[in-house]
Amino acid sequence: MLFSADDKHLIKVLREEKKHYTAREFLRELPNKKWSRGGLNHLLEKIGRYGCVERLASGRPRSTRTAENVESVCELVHSQEDRPHSHHSVRQR
Repeated sequence: MLFSADDKHLIKVLREEKKHYTAREFLRELPNKKWSRGGLNHLLEKIGRYGCVERLASGRPRSTRTAENVESVCELVHSQEDRPHSHHSVRQR
């Protein structure tokens, strides 16, 4: 079950600040919400482990396509327009 941003905030507040609800207590207190117990358990575990309900960044940060590198390559390309066959890589510069 997907949780809306408001639902996630409500769950976080009730879990951390007020009553330390468990998944079963959430389902009992808010029967009009169509939440699954497994989804609630996953969200509560995430709150307990990371302290937030937002998605966390994953993977390796991009380091090769920085503005500086793009500018350097662009400079190399434009500097070789009038000199054919004068190929140099970024490292050979």
